[in-house]
Amino acid sequence: MATVDEVREDLLLLLDRSLGWLNSLPGISGLPVDEAEIGEQVRDLRGKRGRARSSLLNVGLLGRQSSGKSFLISGLQKGLRYERFEQPDGGFTQQYIGILPSSPTPTTACPSTVTPVHPDAEVRAPGRGLLRVKFAGHPADWVEIGTDLAPGVVAAYGATDGDRANRFPDHYHLDVVHLELLIENASLPAKFFDLPGAESPDPAYEDIMYEAWKDADCFLYVTQGTATLTANELGLITDLYNHHLQTGKPVLWVLTGIDRADQLGNDNRPAWQSAQETNNSYLRERFRDPGGAGASFVGEGFIGVSPAWEAQADLDEAEGNARAAQRGRVSSRMQGLRRRLTEMIESGTGQFHLGKIADEAHRLVDRRHRMVADVLAAHQVSVEQLTGERDDLRRRLAETEESAERVRGELAAELDRRVRDTERRFGELAEVFHRELDAVIDAGDLGLEHRADIRLRQTRLFTEWMTAEQGPAVLWAGHVESLDARARALLCSELSGEEHTSQLVQAAPLNPGELFPVLDDRRRLDVYGMVQAAGAAVTVASALGGVVTSVLASLSLTALTVTTGGLAAAGVAAVAGAQVLKARRSVLEQARDDRRNRLTEEAQRARGDFATVARHQGQQLADAVADHVTEYRDRLRAALRQIEERIDAPDMATSRDLVAELEPVHREGQAVLDGLAGLARLASAPR
Repeated sequence: MATVDEVREDLLLLLDRSLGWLNSLPGISGLPVDEAEIGEQVRDLRGKRGRARSSLLNVGLLGRQSSGKSFLISGLQKGLRYERFEQPDGGFTQQYIGILPSSPTPTTACPSTVTPVHPDAEVRAPGRGLLRVKFAGHPADWVEIGTDLAPGVVAAYGATDGDRANRFPDHYHLDVVHLELLIENASLPAKFFDLPGAESPDPAYEDIMYEAWKDADCFLYVTQGTATLTANELGLITDLYNHHLQTGKPVLWVLTGIDRADQLGNDNRPAWQSAQETNNSYLRERFRDPGGAGASFVGEGFIGVSPAWEAQADLDEAEGNARAAQRGRVSSRMQGLRRRLTEMIESGTGQFHLGKIADEAHRLVDRRHRMVADVLAAHQVSVEQLTGERDDLRRRLAETEESAERVRGELAAELDRRVRDTERRFGELAEVFHRELDAVIDAGDLGLEHRADIRLRQTRLFTEWMTAEQGPAVLWAGHVESLDARARALLCSELSGEEHTSQLVQAAPLNPGELFPVLDDRRRLDVYGMVQAAGAAVTVASALGGVVTSVLASLSLTALTVTTGGLAAAGVAAVAGAQVLKARRSVLEQARDDRRNRLTEEAQRARGDFATVARHQGQQLADAVADHVTEYRDRLRAALRQIEERIDAPDMATSRDLVAELEPVHREGQAVLDGLAGLARLASAPR
């Protein structure tokens, strides 16, 4: 496989050729183009060029509140500055200033994204970057706040303790649901999703959280070096394990803030190393399984880092203390974490992102190239053939809408049949759950650890069932491929019928990515896409639901203990104790019954979720067919206008001149398309 740099160099050359090719079209007399549309497409291609040069990895950061996610992002992108301020008493205070607000207390108020942009991009983000936000009630609209803003202004929009007085007055009373910071000269060509802590899910962020989990190529789970993992984090870690099991996305475990846990213990080791060992044992004990998914999930375990030490090293270097700077950088271990992320880019993720950009550019150029080919063909028709070509184009234009309705109707019936065929398999899911999980539910106390174990077993069971040889995910993947093929065959038959005498406006084949926009862009027709969709009902706090779906109410047996107050007599106390134990057992038994009943409910919801997602895919199929027919109809109309103009003014010299001008344009466009198609295959290659 070519290296990332080699692929990027090839793509940038092709994008430059694409830009030159598009910009040449408005200057060709006789070519019907809308200069405003061309300008919009040129800007789109320039944006893709900027992406190719700046963002090749999507990283989701997860962890509990105040785990140091925002601070770590600032450090990884070399946006963290350490300052010392002298005090009147001769001492000094210190402060770390990052591109994102951070604090020892819970800070991040909403999902935040840090996106690198190239300095030559049309969007300028100098200094501390360009801040833009989305407000509640207007989640589709980005509002630019400004560039190189003071930390207090950024905190006013993105931190729980930010002072809203630092906002624009019109924004005082608006709630921010998403914050994005665009930065130039980033240390890593990576986009970071900084997600709110595990203890503060908010339904308002559900769509944003879902997109972040879906778009991420990998995850960093972040915790502080001063503490070990807690039972409260187990739910989020289990969600992450479920996502890893279903998608294979890698997870890096990061123990940050090791500078605050550097004191030696009785074992002569820094305290953070003890926390690291405890956390690794915790993960390996809970996420081991015979299939090996637990080993790939935990990997090498937690990596200790200190963004603070690296920031201090930068100040030491600026003050001329090179030795201290070198020592600080080595101790920070930050470069090791960057190296691991860079290795992901170089091992396939970077090529995937570049291939995706090439595919998008190919679609854009291809539509314009078809128009050039249609005009070229129309002016290569001899005068004697003009009337026949006109009549055939008129007939095809009249038939197009009728053909579209027939295709949509047949596909709708076919989709309904295949959805019902696959959906029937879910009738056995509740029995599968109960057979394997009832005994597990009855064997524990339904505390945090027990509930997490149930969820792990249930997710593994569900994934194995869905992806078995005759499982619903595998069955549906076959149906999707059949529907894809059927749609292509129907469109080919309807739009390229043998009765058409004209060779003008040949119906283009559908792009493989047009019919079924994916649940996960990396896995177009992969069975795991459907596992993710249906699995949202099964995982008790599903990552796909934005980590905000319902969770089993906490059952604390110790909280049920009734104090006997003034009951001093031993006999009365004994009776009260027996009643407490009886009530405790009764509550536990009822909780077990409820959890077993929920297995049936979850199986039913999984079936409903499958049907919803499958029918949504069907609607996407219908929309893709409609878009394809609309484009074909527009091409027919444009070609018909060209032919009618030639009939009204049969000037062969003008046509010959236009043909001579268009032929090299057509060839150059085809060469660009061939190159982009070759790179686009990287987006569908195994990773």
